[in-house]
This record gives sequence, structure tokens and C-alpha cells, in this order.
Amino acid sequence: MANFFNDNESLKFHLSHEMMKEIIQLKERNYADYGKYDDAPKDYEDALDNYEKVMEIVGEITGEILAPNAESVDQEGPKIVNNEVVYARGTQENHEALRDAGLYGMSLPREFGGLNFSYVPYVMAAEIVSRGDCGFANIWGLQDCAETIYEYASKEIKDEFLPKINQGFTCSMDLTEPDAGSDLQAVQLKATWDEKSNCWRLNGVKRFITNGDADIKLVLARSEEGTNDGRGLSYFVYDRKHKAVTIRRIENKLGIKGSPTGELVFNNAPAQLVGDRKLGLIKYVMSLMNGARLGVGAQSVGLSEAAYREAFKYAQEREQFGKPIHNFAGVYEMLANMRAKTDAIR
Repeated sequence: MANFFNDNESLKFHLSHEMMKEIIQLKERNYADYGKYDDAPKDYEDALDNYEKVMEIVGEITGEILAPNAESVDQEGPKIVNNEVVYARGTQENHEALRDAGLYGMSLPREFGGLNFSYVPYVMAAEIVSRGDCGFANIWGLQDCAETIYEYASKEIKDEFLPKINQGFTCSMDLTEPDAGSDLQAVQLKATWDEKSNCWRLNGVKRFITNGDADIKLVLARSEEGTNDGRGLSYFVYDRKHKAVTIRRIENKLGIKGSPTGELVFNNAPAQLVGDRKLGLIKYVMSLMNGARLGVGAQSVGLSEAAYREAFKYAQEREQFGKPIHNFAGVYEMLANMRAKTDAIR
């Protein structure tokens, strides 16, 4: 059976880093959860054993399900049916397999159904998933939105949304607009307070939104009248159950087609404020992007690992002048450089 964790000693090495003992102790708050939850470790060795077992599960699911599905997912892709995004068959299988294994909300505290893992095993898992299907890593990795909710949202919002993450509810961060990409302070999607309904209402367009039809959406919107910079932006959480967002289209991308990238129209959509007004971009999105950068970095390493293994396999099978081409110095040097660079960026 293929296991994308057990077959990668270079990746496994990072769990034995000398800093792991301190990292785990801080994340576990000196193992304060022991006795309160069945999966809470009692000490460092117990926690590390948990990490290794979960990594083996991620590796097995990726090797046995995600990787075999990857080609058909890219060929089939998602589609819009009755204003809902329907994943490709393989994408749905991937999602259900990781959901049923409890691998959504890995870094969330146990009180919300998470595993309370540090970022080291979470990023390792992201690399493994990316090696199997780089497009699906976008969908799975957006569970990182839960960290922003946990860090900044009110207790009521946390209690409403965070337990759903482990149940497999998907997430998205809705930032980009037709005229606001890298320049996010130009965001114009409008947020207005609805006194009668006691909620905020969102109106406007978002474009190039990864996993755009997600169940839980974090939306950057302009809440302050008369502003035109980042200080007028706030952050909101929207629940897909309200069905107040129209999916205008799914982008036809060059690659990672299994990950739906959508254009969305918010039609008086009810939403809740995350944290304080005016801090949406300058504090909350900046925090979210720190985690997203780690995820994208892990995605690149996983893709590089997959590319190296494909190249090495081909170089062993392809023969010229009576021997495999990896025996020729020029090819051997290319493979060695690929191996070294992949381990270095990890």
C-alpha cells in the first residue's frame, strides 16, 4: 500500500527536530488537556506518537485515494449546478476520506473538535496532501481560516462555526475583487448594518475566489462610509446556508482544475463581524495570510517532491545505449539537484 509519509525519510526527519519538545509543550500548555480528552497526550513522547500516527493516516489516504484520483479530477473538474459548485467525483471522495479520518481542523483546540496539533505536523500534512493532488490541497488547506475565527471572533461566532470545521464544512477567504487584487485596500464590496435584522449585509462582487462556494466564508468588505483605503475595511463571516451569494462562473485555469476558483455576487448577504471594525485588512487578513503562506509553501514542496519522484522513476525505466538514463552523468546531476533543492526548500 502506498503511504506518502512512510516513504519519505526526509519529511519524517522534521518530527525529530530538537525544537519539537518545546513546540509541543507550548501547544499543549504543559499537557493541560490530559485526562479531559481521550486523545490528549500526557507527555512529549505521547504527543509525538500521536503526530506520527496521524501523519501515517494522512500518508495512506493520500497514497491510496488522493493520488490515484488526481488525473481524473483534473480532467473532470468542478461544475455549477443550481447555483452550487459540485466537485469532481474524485474531489468529493478525497474530501470525505479526510473528513471521516478527522483531518479537518488539525490545529484547532480539542474543545472545538480539533486535534490541537502544532503547525509543524499541519504543514507536513499539507505537503503530503499536495504531493497527491495539488489542487485538492487548496480546498483542504483552507481549514486554516478557522485559526482566524478562533483568534479574533467572539465566543458566539466561535461556538457556531468552529465545531463545523472538523465535521468537514469547507472554508474560503473572499478577498479579491475585479479592481482589487494585490491592492486589497481598494476593496469595494459594501457592508452595511441592518438594524432590523441585527446583522451586517454584504453587497458586491468577489473574483478569483478559491473554493468560492465554501460553507464558511471569511469576507473582506468596506464597512466605513467615505473611506477609500485599508482603514475602512472590516472582516465578516458568512454562512452558505443563507444562499445569498450567486456563483457567476468558475474560472477555466491552466492547472489545479479540481480546485474551483469562482466569481461571486453577494446579494444583501447576512454576515457577522469578526473582531473589531476597521481592522479587517490591517490585522485579520494579514494574520490569515501568514498561515496561508505556510500552506502555499508546503504545497510547492509537495509538488516538487511529486515531480522529482516522477522524473526519477522515468530515468530508471528509460534506457539508451543499453542502460537506464539515470546512469549518465548529465541526467544524474539533474536528478541530484532536484533532490537537493526539494529537501532545501522543505
